[in-house]
Amino acid sequence: MKGKKRKGGMDRRTFLKVAGVGSLAATTIGFPAVLRGAQRKEILVGSMHPITGPTAYDGQSIANGFQLAIDQKNAAGGIKSLEGAKIKVILMDTESKPAVGEADAEKLIRDGCVALVGCYNSPVTMVATQVAERNQVPFIITISVADEILQRGFKYCFRVQPDSTNMSELTCKYIRQLADMKKMDVKKLALMHISGFGSSIANKLTQFGPKYGFQIVGDVSYGYGVSDLTTEISKIKEMNPDVVFDTGYLADGILKLRTYANLKVEPKGGIIGCSNGAYSNPTTIKELGSLTEYLMDGNYYFNPKGVLTAKVIPEYKEKFPNVAFQSHSVHAYDAGLVLIDALERAASTDPRKIRDAIARTSLKLHMAPGGPIEFDATGQNVNAMITLQQIQKGDIKVVLPDEYADATPVYPYPMWGEKAR
Repeated sequence: MKGKKRKGGMDRRTFLKVAGVGSLAATTIGFPAVLRGAQRKEILVGSMHPITGPTAYDGQSIANGFQLAIDQKNAAGGIKSLEGAKIKVILMDTESKPAVGEADAEKLIRDGCVALVGCYNSPVTMVATQVAERNQVPFIITISVADEILQRGFKYCFRVQPDSTNMSELTCKYIRQLADMKKMDVKKLALMHISGFGSSIANKLTQFGPKYGFQIVGDVSYGYGVSDLTTEISKIKEMNPDVVFDTGYLADGILKLRTYANLKVEPKGGIIGCSNGAYSNPTTIKELGSLTEYLMDGNYYFNPKGVLTAKVIPEYKEKFPNVAFQSHSVHAYDAGLVLIDALERAASTDPRKIRDAIARTSLKLHMAPGGPIEFDATGQNVNAMITLQQIQKGDIKVVLPDEYADATPVYPYPMWGEKAR
C-alpha cells in the first residue's frame, strides 16, 4: 500500500521529515549580480562533504575525487571558453548533519559559488539540494543514493551515480544469476541496513526481491553512529536466511563484519553488500584482512577496462596518499568532469546557463561503467549502473556483468570458519 511504513523501514513522508525538508516557499539568498551574468577569472564552486564524524573518511575520499578532476582541468589551462578561468573549490564540512549542510549551502551561494556538489549522506543532500533549487544554482550529486532526492520535480539537481532502484534491482539480479548458475536453492532473504539511505535501499529490495525469486524473511535496521550491533545481527541469525543483503557506511560495515564473524552468521548464499560503503572498500581490507576475502558487493565502481582508470587512480594516490581511492571517489571525479564539460559549453558563469548545459550533457569519457552520462527530466543519469564486486586475494574485482568483469566470481564462497582454516 502506498505510503505504508514497513517495520524497520521508512516511507517517503518519513524520509522527508527526517531529512528536515520543508517548503520551497522561502526566499532566495541574495546572489551578487556580477556573478549571475558577468564573466570572471575565478569560478567558485562549493564542495559539501563530511570531513569530520563517523563518515569523515568516505567524505574526504569523495571530496578528493572531485578536487582531482578540477585540479587536472586547471593544470591544463582552465576553462577555455572563459579565457582560461580557473575553478576554485570551496570545501565545507557537513558533519553528516542536515542542518549543517543546509547552512553550508546557503553560505556557499551567498559567497558567490555558481554550482554546488555533495553530499554523501542522503538526508544532508535532501536539504542542500533544496537550498540550491530555491536559489536556482545547479547542484551535482557526487554520492547520495536515495531516490527521493530527485522525486520533487527539481530542475537544478543532477545525479551521476546509480539511484537506489538501480542498485537494489541489479544486486538481486546478479545474485540470482550466480545462484542459478551454481544450481543453488537460495530463496530466503534477510535485510540488514542502516536507517536513512539504507531504508530507501531496503524498500527497493523488498519490491524487487520477489521478482528475482527471493522471499523476504526479515528486515533489521539500526541507527547512525552505533557502537554495538550484537542484538541486531543475532536477530538476522535467528531468521536462518539463505542470503543476507547488507547496506550501510564504512565504519558500521566494519563493525558488522566483525560481529557476523563472531556470531558465526553463515548463510549459504553469503552476506552480500548492496550499496555498502565497506564491502568493496580498500580500507575494510586493510582493517580486517582475511575476513574480507570473497565478500561481494552490488555497488557503483569504476570500469576496470576504462581508458581513464589507468591514468586517474595513480594520480589520485600520488596526490592524496593518506585517503584511499574507493568507489565513492569514482562518481565524485565524474561529477567534476560533468561540471567542467558544462562550463565549457555554457561559456558563462551564470548558474542558469550552467544548469541548462548540465541538462544537455552527453559525456562519453568518464570512469564509471555504462554508457554516456546523460540526464533525464528528473536529473538522474539514465546510463548509470552498478556492478558486482568481489574481494579476491586482497584485491577488489568486478565479477559481473561480464562486459566489465576483470575476474571470475567465486560462488558460493567460504564463510568465516572456512577462512580461519
